[in-house]
Amino acid sequence: RLCVRIHPHRHSGGLVISGLKLMFWLGWALFAGVVLWVIPPVAWFLSRRLLPTDRSVDDDCPDVVVIVPARNEEEAIANALTSILRSDYPKLKLIAINDRSTDRTGELMNEVARQDVRCQIVHVEFLPDGWLGKNHAMHVAAESVLPVDTSEPHNQLLLFTDGDVIYESAAISSAVHYLQDRQLDHLALLPRMIPGSYLENGVVAFFGFALAIGQQSHLITTRWPFAYAGVGAFNLITTELYRRFDGHQRIAMDVLDDMKLGKLAKQHGGRQDFLGAPDLLSLRWYHSLWGVITGLEKNGFAALNYSLWELLMTSIVFFSTMVAPYVLIMVLPVEQSMGFLAAIATWHVMYALTAARFGGGILQLPMFPIAAWLMAIAFWRSAWVTLRQGGIRWRESFYSLKELRSRIYR
Repeated sequence: RLCVRIHPHRHSGGLVISGLKLMFWLGWALFAGVVLWVIPPVAWFLSRRLLPTDRSVDDDCPDVVVIVPARNEEEAIANALTSILRSDYPKLKLIAINDRSTDRTGELMNEVARQDVRCQIVHVEFLPDGWLGKNHAMHVAAESVLPVDTSEPHNQLLLFTDGDVIYESAAISSAVHYLQDRQLDHLALLPRMIPGSYLENGVVAFFGFALAIGQQSHLITTRWPFAYAGVGAFNLITTELYRRFDGHQRIAMDVLDDMKLGKLAKQHGGRQDFLGAPDLLSLRWYHSLWGVITGLEKNGFAALNYSLWELLMTSIVFFSTMVAPYVLIMVLPVEQSMGFLAAIATWHVMYALTAARFGGGILQLPMFPIAAWLMAIAFWRSAWVTLRQGGIRWRESFYSLKELRSRIYR
């Protein structure tokens, strides 16, 4: 008789050893993935910075039309417009659009225009169906200056910017020289974020960190179609390229108008670049931590195409790469947790370097997991609010979720 003796303790011990070996390799695989996924785009972004130039502007330089849409921004609009008009770029025209404001925004715009003939004010009183207010305002302004004759090239650039960005005098001339020197069609610049509270700075830095990673910013200057950039604070584009894709009409109902403008530029053959410009542009994005979270109410879910499935998948990636490692280093033996510890260290260092660029400083280093959770909360809150009310409310207008989903530019 053949007798088989089973040793349950030995069997379970073998499973434990195999499980520890698996966790060892998973830890180092995660570290390798973080290195390859995070370091190239973040290092590329942090190493590239548009500096002020004192080069003169010759007769061959293009005309620049600066387009500033604003609604109920009486606290910032006058300073923003005045800073643009102080530009040392001589071939400049400014169009400020008062998008149905109910405060003193329009009045303050008029006061600025009375002091400088280069400034033109457009007051929008009615929003047509099928348009978001901001997108419509930019469309109206751009259409008013686009050349009627499309058979001949026109030496003109359009600069779309927000109503709360402060420009240094050399900002526009530096950007135009950079665009021309590299024969670009579209240039997006990220301003310096004026710092606020410690927690607020941490979340703002995480947003920039995630933007660089998500867009794989080191590929933006290549032909890779999924790497593109657009910044609401500074989108400089040639008239020829803008007309090639019919301007803002394709993104008339797209909340992410700045990013989608960059996507259109890339998909239609435009050469584009994306740099930081902390010496040339500055912006106080929001004025509190809660302001950042609520400010992402309209953008968070929109960035995931209003899809719960995409939100869930993103959350799984977030949990497995940014949350689980902290748990595993506390429960695994030291040898098996070293890969996860290396991944955590990489996250923290690259995040802290980004925070230093965003005004938060290297002291933000321990904030990475907290900022990550707060950003996740902001995105889930965005989805909850959007689904609960069946759409988004932006600039005191309501847009249904059904229409928003049907008009996403992909």
